[in-house]
Amino acid sequence: MLKRRWLILLGLVSIITVLSLYVIPVNFFFHKQALPAPELKKYAYYQIIDEATGQTLMYVPIAVSLDDELVSETNKRYQIIRIEENRAYARFIEDIDIKKYRPIPNNPK
Repeated sequence: MLKRRWLILLGLVSIITVLSLYVIPVNFFFHKQALPAPELKKYAYYQIIDEATGQTLMYVPIAVSLDDELVSETNKRYQIIRIEENRAYARFIEDIDIKKYRPIPNNPK
């Protein structure tokens, strides 16, 4: 009698296990792989434009991204805020004092 109860209990546990695996989606047990980042269209060059004046700051032969920063020939720091095709629009951040970044010349004694 005891052996029969164990067999019935084992059968019920087996049925519940199989049904739960059938009902619960397989994705629940495995991580979904992250989708690859969308491929950005590459251009031969990018034109960086001051958003306030519309003046072209420079042309660069590399891909630019949002929040990239650059320093212009006039020592002004800009940040890329918008990209449309191969035109990147930059916002003025600050003037850079280039003199404080010059190396100190060696003083022979």
